[in-house]
Amino acid sequence: MAASFTSRRSSSASSRLPTHYSKDSKAAFGSGMGMSRRWSFRCVTLSILLLFFVRHLIVTGPRGEETEPSSSSSFTELELAQSVQLRPAGTRIPKIVHFVYGLRGPDPTLDLIHYLAIKSAHDTIKPDKIFLHYHYRPIGENFERALPLITLHQIDLVTNVFGRPVSHYAHQSDVARLQILAEHGGIYLDLDLISLQSVDHLLDHDFVMGQEGQGGSVGLCNAMIMARPNAHFLQRWYATYSSFEEKDWNFHSVVLPGKLAPYFKSEITVLDHTSYFWPLWDGPGLRTLYLEKSYDFSQNLGTHIWESAANHHLMKDINERVIMSIDTSLYCKIRPFLLDGKPDPRPDACRIIQNSEREDKLVGYWSLGLPTDKKEWINPMPATDTSGNSLNGLIRNPGHIQSKESGVHLTGNASYVFLPMPVAAKIDQMTVSWWMKTNTTKEGGAALVIQTEHGKVYVKTEKVDVGKPNANAISLGLSTVVRDSDWVWHVLDEERVPANPYSINLDRAYHHYALVVDRETLTGGPKLVLYMDGYVIASKHDWNFPEMRAGSAVHGVWLGSTESENTNYQDPWDNSSSLDCYVEHVRVWEKALGPDQVQKQIKIDTLIRDQSTVVDNGQEVQEDSQKDESLEQFKNKDADFNGWNP
Repeated sequence: MAASFTSRRSSSASSRLPTHYSKDSKAAFGSGMGMSRRWSFRCVTLSILLLFFVRHLIVTGPRGEETEPSSSSSFTELELAQSVQLRPAGTRIPKIVHFVYGLRGPDPTLDLIHYLAIKSAHDTIKPDKIFLHYHYRPIGENFERALPLITLHQIDLVTNVFGRPVSHYAHQSDVARLQILAEHGGIYLDLDLISLQSVDHLLDHDFVMGQEGQGGSVGLCNAMIMARPNAHFLQRWYATYSSFEEKDWNFHSVVLPGKLAPYFKSEITVLDHTSYFWPLWDGPGLRTLYLEKSYDFSQNLGTHIWESAANHHLMKDINERVIMSIDTSLYCKIRPFLLDGKPDPRPDACRIIQNSEREDKLVGYWSLGLPTDKKEWINPMPATDTSGNSLNGLIRNPGHIQSKESGVHLTGNASYVFLPMPVAAKIDQMTVSWWMKTNTTKEGGAALVIQTEHGKVYVKTEKVDVGKPNANAISLGLSTVVRDSDWVWHVLDEERVPANPYSINLDRAYHHYALVVDRETLTGGPKLVLYMDGYVIASKHDWNFPEMRAGSAVHGVWLGSTESENTNYQDPWDNSSSLDCYVEHVRVWEKALGPDQVQKQIKIDTLIRDQSTVVDNGQEVQEDSQKDESLEQFKNKDADFNGWNP
């Protein structure tokens, strides 16, 4: 691999060199005043082309890299880096992996994700040795599990660097990894970085880092560093710690190497942001990793899973059963490291589909039943899709269902259902059908949210006047929220649809709801319409979902809550829109259903719900369902039913 990389680079470089002529070429031009006008013209043309080409190189830099920095853009850390008396570097990056852990306090627990970082490096990189450098020796089941794979090395705590205090364990780790690489060389990895491909093709380079953010907009992330012993860029970078300020959280560790790299291009290889640090740590990135099933990591050598950002919510309660049962982009990718060569018991569960593979364009059907024995629960729980499209979702923090209840109880406290969508699904033509009951009086609760990259369509609770004193009635209205280029979310007031006075909470009973998006008005009805029990309760004929700002690719459907517009996942979950409700029998189509089709779906669902079993006092019983016709009779009678539903 290294040879092929060098060959490609050399070929690219040679293609930019000026044309060279042999000694005999002089005769071809003639001599002295005898040179023909034709050759004079060619020579002038060639000179002009070369002039433009050299100018292009000066502006763009080789291989499309950024412009050569101006000498006038000097800064303190650059001067420190340039003044280093360089020691000789090693000849190659050794195939040794380094992890640093156990700096925070005594008896640190090695978590499951830390074990998987070690296991993935062992299986994928196949290093000669894996060092776990620690100050406080880790403990726990996962540490014992990792012991056969690692070599332990105790280190002193870094309390200062160049006389400057270093007290936070994260900064101590930043310094320690550079000291270790300077001495030994090798491949440093954070314990929340999962290795996915071999890095053998990079071992002949001097020093390697990856961009954090597209184009390195954040910097170069030090969660993955490859270095020869005493690599020259490493020596320069380490010298800048003589200006270290602990209050600057990621300046020396991420921002600064990104600032220095353009000045020392021959000493560092910068990998694209997709090599290790994509998806990013922001809201869309974490949603892609931990909730969606949309990213295949084909461009990644590894992936940083941003433990510090996700740990408060998305990684809470993670265990092997969660990874094996919940089908997200991340869990699907790390599952093989737990299987350890054994076949996946659900081989189709991690398929990524572009669009629904059904003729009726049904995306998924999630009945949302939960085990009655709480010993069988995990958090999150799987939301199983039985449509055949393998779009299993998840249920976070559900409440325990009582014996005569059905569906999933979303408690209003960081509790929701998230359903992934096909990666090419568009909001332009879409229907979501679900059953819900609630007795809440909360205003602004999210019953349903359709999520795109830069926009959301909300079905939200609103207080309404039903003509009864002290009724505290709520109904459902519609709102559209978009995120602008400056990443600020705001409600489009002109697209808001207020609730009609149809109470959804006073009878404390299940009702059927259907949200239909029909931007092309193929059904002949409104572009946005909400049905309750088959009747329109909110609609907007001229609804507009701004294409330029919002985009139309759907990234998921939420029930009971949604990610915050004001905070990231690393903050406590924003419950301002969380709704205390029960939900079941959710269906999504990549098409807009008309009124007759909505009515038909209600009838089908009613028959299914009435023939379902419940558990009463520990024994299964059949619900009392004396209907004019059974579900099977309805299937046989209705010519359009075949292929209509799972």
